[in-house]
Amino acid sequence: MAVAAVAAVASACSAPAASFDPAGPCTTDGRAVGAYPDLEAALPRDLGGRAPTSVDSGRNCTAGALGSLVSRGLASVEFAGAVWDLGGGLGVSSVVFSRPDRALLPAAWIAEFYEIGARTAKRTDNIETSRPTIEGAGEAWRLDTLNQLSLQTVVTWQDGDLVRTVLIASVVAPNASRAAHDDLVAQAIAAAVAAPGGPADATPTIGAGPS
Repeated sequence: MAVAAVAAVASACSAPAASFDPAGPCTTDGRAVGAYPDLEAALPRDLGGRAPTSVDSGRNCTAGALGSLVSRGLASVEFAGAVWDLGGGLGVSSVVFSRPDRALLPAAWIAEFYEIGARTAKRTDNIETSRPTIEGAGEAWRLDTLNQLSLQTVVTWQDGDLVRTVLIASVVAPNASRAAHDDLVAQAIAAAVAAPGGPADATPTIGAGPS
């Protein structure tokens, strides 16, 4: 559930399955609108007043989709995601991840999933990580990387038993502004922090990524 450019870093979600029963045994990856309403309800309703382009939810069960989460003993993970396709290679995804039983899912595991995905993906370089603090939400994991002409940022943090992740992609061009990219990162974080189920009434501040 990520915009195409961000998906090149490491996909947040699986491709839709031909047949997907959210309440059935987890034998295949899948996603659908309304699959997990409680997780979809925890997503931001808008980004700067703009409604998401798409919202759905699903689960990953296969080793290929779970990646490094397999080594953490997870047999499946459920998620919901909202995508804003802003055009021209600019996009934002806001995702929540959960264990099927809604027990604690450590944010460090999801951050590790994205970092390993970035380091093993083709055509990614300039990978840098940092540990900023989000006001009202606490310590986060930030990953910045280049994928060809796409500047991509992934920020992950704990929200109770859930994990929140925002993924931002913008085009690298002579007239592109890193400040504008970081401003979009801050907007995406603010929307996620203020979302239902998130830390209430917080105005997040987060340090910019590596220059």
